[in-house]
Amino acid sequence: MARFRGKDARIEAATGLYRRFLFSEPVTVPTLEDAAMAAIVDGVVDRVAPGTSLGVSLPAPDPDPNAPRIALLTEAIDLLDPVLARRVRSPGPSALSLAARCLYALYRETGDTAALRRAVGLGERAAAVAAPKSGPDPADPYPDIAHELSIALLDLAAHEEGTDALSRAVHHAVRAFRAPSASDRLKTACQSLLSRAFTALFQRTGEDEHREQALRMAVLGREFTEETVTAEDAYNLGSPFLAAHEATGSVRDLETAVVSLREAVDRDPRPDHLLALARALRLMYPVNGDERVLRESVTMSRRALAAARPTEPGRHRYLEQAAYARLLSHAAHGGRGVVDVAVPLQRLAIGSLPEGHPGRLDAIGTLADIWLARYEKTRSTPDLDGAVEATLTAMRLGRGRPDHHRHRARYGRGARLIYEDTGDVAHLDRGIHATLKALETDDLPAELKAAYLVQGAAMLLDRTERVPDAEMRQAARNMLFECSKLDHGDLQVRIECARRWADLAVSEESWHEAGLAYLGALSTMPRLTAAEVSRQSQESALRRFSGMASLGAACSLNVGKAMAALTLLELGRSVLLTQEIALYDEVRALRTSAPDLARELAEELRTRDESAAALGARMILATAGLPGDGRLADRHRVAGRNLQILRAQIREVPGHERFLSGLTEEDFLSVSERGPIVVLNLSALRTDALVVRPDGVTVVPLPAVTPERVGALVDTFLTAAEDPDDHGGTAMLDALAWLWDHLAEPVLAVAAPPPGPGPLPRLWWCPTGPLSHLPLHAAGHHLADDGRTVLDRVVSSYTPTITALSRVRARRTTPSARAGLLAVAVGRTASGTEVPLPGAHSEAAAVAAIHPATTVLADGEATRARLLAELPRHPRAHFTCHTRSDPRSPSLSRLVLHEADDELTVGDIARLDLSSVELAYLSTCDAARPGAEIPDESVHIAGAFLIAGYPDVVGTLWPMPDATGRRLARHFHRRLAEGDDPARALHRTTIRARRNAPGLPVGWANLVHIGG
Repeated sequence: MARFRGKDARIEAATGLYRRFLFSEPVTVPTLEDAAMAAIVDGVVDRVAPGTSLGVSLPAPDPDPNAPRIALLTEAIDLLDPVLARRVRSPGPSALSLAARCLYALYRETGDTAALRRAVGLGERAAAVAAPKSGPDPADPYPDIAHELSIALLDLAAHEEGTDALSRAVHHAVRAFRAPSASDRLKTACQSLLSRAFTALFQRTGEDEHREQALRMAVLGREFTEETVTAEDAYNLGSPFLAAHEATGSVRDLETAVVSLREAVDRDPRPDHLLALARALRLMYPVNGDERVLRESVTMSRRALAAARPTEPGRHRYLEQAAYARLLSHAAHGGRGVVDVAVPLQRLAIGSLPEGHPGRLDAIGTLADIWLARYEKTRSTPDLDGAVEATLTAMRLGRGRPDHHRHRARYGRGARLIYEDTGDVAHLDRGIHATLKALETDDLPAELKAAYLVQGAAMLLDRTERVPDAEMRQAARNMLFECSKLDHGDLQVRIECARRWADLAVSEESWHEAGLAYLGALSTMPRLTAAEVSRQSQESALRRFSGMASLGAACSLNVGKAMAALTLLELGRSVLLTQEIALYDEVRALRTSAPDLARELAEELRTRDESAAALGARMILATAGLPGDGRLADRHRVAGRNLQILRAQIREVPGHERFLSGLTEEDFLSVSERGPIVVLNLSALRTDALVVRPDGVTVVPLPAVTPERVGALVDTFLTAAEDPDDHGGTAMLDALAWLWDHLAEPVLAVAAPPPGPGPLPRLWWCPTGPLSHLPLHAAGHHLADDGRTVLDRVVSSYTPTITALSRVRARRTTPSARAGLLAVAVGRTASGTEVPLPGAHSEAAAVAAIHPATTVLADGEATRARLLAELPRHPRAHFTCHTRSDPRSPSLSRLVLHEADDELTVGDIARLDLSSVELAYLSTCDAARPGAEIPDESVHIAGAFLIAGYPDVVGTLWPMPDATGRRLARHFHRRLAEGDDPARALHRTTIRARRNAPGLPVGWANLVHIGG
C-alpha cells in the first residue's frame, strides 16, 4: 500500500477506491442456484451425516470472481483505520460515514456480520457528530448518514433477537426524514425503509399497530415520487400484508400481498422481489388449490435463486424458499425427485446461518418438516434418522423459548408418522404427549392452538382404533369442538375443524351434535366468501367445503328438525349468488329511501367488481404482459372495507334494518304463498324433499335417490344430449321415467295432488348438488299418455334458494311501458373456432317478427361494449350464441361474441344495473347448468342475469340442435306476446314440443324457467 501523509489524503484515496467499487460490475456467475445445485450434484451435502451437522456450508467459489472488487473495499478500510483510531483530532462525519459505507458494502458482498456490526457502530458515531442543520442546506450530510445507518440497522436486526436494532432503525429513519435538508427523494427512501422496519417489528411482536404503521408508510411514500407507483412502493405495500396473513390467516391480506408483489416483480425483478412473490404464492396455493399458483411459486423460487449471488447475506432465505416450494410441489404431485432436492437445499440454508442466528432454529424445524415428508415417501431408515435428528435438535435448541410449543407439536407429527409406518403404539403415545404439552402453553396464538387441536384429535382417534376408549374418543370430539369455536383469522381451519367434528359425530350417529357442528361451519362461510376477497378464492372455499349443507340438513332431518334442515341448506347453497342479488337489489331499493347511500353503494360495488376481476387475473396468471397500475390491490381492499362501513350505515335506514341478513322461519313460509317450493336435499346419509308451504314444511323421504344413482342419471342426460337420435331419446325417456317414479311422483303427491279444472298450479324446484343438473320439470312417463308426468301436473320454475326467490320477487314491478326486445345472434365468430350456428340469424328474425320493437345485433354488431350499452335500454333480451364454461371458476364462464377477444362474462353481466328489465331468454349451450365442482353454487350465465336484475330467466341445461332451438324460441315468444307470463309461456311451449316428438325429449326437456 502506498504511504499517505495526512488525514485528507487517506480519505481522498479511500473515496476513490470506494467509487471504483461502485462503478465496477459484479460477476454474477456462478449464481446461488448454480452453487447450490453443484453442491448437491457433487455430493457435498450427502457426505455430511445429519448426526455430525444438520447444516452444510455452501462451498466458496475458488477462485472468487469478485475478489478484485472486494479488495477495493478492504484497501479503502485499511486506509481509513488510522484516521478512525485518532484520539486527538477525532474523525469527522465524512470519514466515519465513508468507512461505514465501505464496511456495509463488504457485508453485502461477503455476508461478514462483523463488518456489518462495525458499520453500524461507525454510522452511529457519524450521526452523532453530524447533527442536522437548523435550516435547509444541500451540503448537510446528516440526512444521508442517518438513512444509511437505518439501512444497516435493518440488516443487523436479521441477525439478532429482539427489537432493539429495529427500534434504532426507526429512530434514525424518522430523524433523517424530518431533517430540514432532506430531499423529496430521501424522504421517499426513508418512508420505504420505515415500512420495512415496521413490518419486521410486526413480525417480531405481533402488534397490529406496527402493521398499520408499515402500511401507512408504504402509502405515504408515494407522495414524494412523480411515478404512479414504483417497484419499491409495490414491494413495501405487499410485505406488511404478507406478514399479516402469516399472523392471522386472512385471505384478503394474502391476495393483496400477491397482487402488490406481482407489481413489484413486473417493474423490477430483483431477487428480493422475486423471493417475496414466491413466498406469497406458496402460501396462496393451499388457500385456492389452483395448480397454476403452485407452478408459478416454484418458478419464482427458481428465478429468485438464479438471480441471487452465492455471497448474498440472506441466501438462506432463497435456499429455504426453493426447498419449501419443492416440498409443496411434492405434496401436490408426489415424485421423489422433487423432495429429494428439497432436503439438501434446506441443509444448505441452515449451513448459511451462523450459530446464534435467530432464524437458525426455524430453519432446522423446516428441515424436519421436509425430511418427514421425504420419509413419508421413501420409508427409508436414513431419512427417518435425519428427520428425527432435526426434530430433536429443534426441540433441544428451543427449550425455554416462548415458541418451544412449535417444536413439541412437530415432534408429535413425526411420532405419528413413525407409528403409521411401524405400528408401534409407543410412538403414537409419545406424539400424543408432545402435542398435549404444546397445547398447555400459556397465551398460545389461536391459529396455532387450532392446528394443535386438530393434530391432537387425529392422534387420539388413531389410538382408539387400536384400543377402543370412549373417553379418549370423547376427548377428540371435545378438541374439535373447541377448535371450531376459536376466534382467529384462519377461517378455513375453523370450518375444517367443525367439519371433522361433525364427521365424528355422524360416525357415532349423534345427529343433533353433528347438525350443530355443520351449522357452526356454515355460519362462518359468509366471512370466508366475503365481498372483499377475489372470486377465485370465494369459489375455492366453496369447492373445498362443498356438500356440508346437504350433510347438515340430513343430520337435522334424522332428529325431525325440518326447519333447521332448511336453514342449513339456505346457509350453504348459492352463497355467492344470494349475496350478489342482495347487494345489487339494495342499490335499487335505496334509490327512493336514501339516494346518496344508493350512489355510494353502487360506486363501491363497481370498484370492487372491476378490481376483483383484474385481481383474479393478477392472482393466477403468469406475469408477463399483464397490465397493472400498482394500485389494484389497494382499490380492492379499500372497496371491501367501504362496503363493510356502508352495510352498517344502510342498516340504520328505516326499512333496511335486515340488509344482508338471512330470512326468518316465517319468511321462508311466506315465500311459498304463490305455490309450493320443493327443496331437494341429496346426501350420502339420506335424500329428502322438503315441501315448503305457508302452513309449514313437509318432509318427503326419497330413499331410492342416492348420490350414485343421481350421478349416473346426470351422465345419461349429458350422453343422450350428444346423441339426440332414437337411442339417446330412449335413454333419456327411461331416465325421466325413473325420476318420476322415485322423486317427482312422491313429491307431487304432497305438493300438488292431481289438479281439477282450471290452470295448472305453480311449483318451484330448489335442487341441491348434482340434482341441479337434472330436468326435474320434465320427469314422467311421456309415452304412456296417462298424466304421470310433471308437465301434466304443475307449471314448474326453478330457484337457487328460497332467499333468492324472495329477493327476485321483491324487485318485480308492473310490466314496463317499453315493448322493446334486444335480440343477439352470433352465428359465426371471426376466428372460425366455434361451430357455426346457421340458424342464429333466422331465430333472431323470427323473434323480431313477433315483437315489432326489436333491436337485432348480429355477428360483428354484437360487441361487448354495444351489449353493455343496449341491455339496460330493453326490458327483454334474447341471446342465440355459443358459451364457454369454466368448470374451475364458473364466474369466468362467458357468452362468445363475434370477435375472438370480445366476450361477455358472468361477471360483466352481474355488474350491470338493470332496474326495469323483465326477461332474459338464453338460447345458448348450458346457460343454466352449474359448475361440476361446486354444483350448489348457481354461478352460471342464467344466474348472472338474475343478479343483474332480470326477475325471469329462461336457460338451457344442455346443448340442443339449431333448428330445435329456433322452433322453441318462436313458440315461446308467441305465447309471451299473447299475454302468458314467462313460466306458463315456457310450459306451453314444452307441452307443444313434446306433443310433436314425444320420443325425443332432448328437444323439449332442455329449457328451464328460473325466477319469479
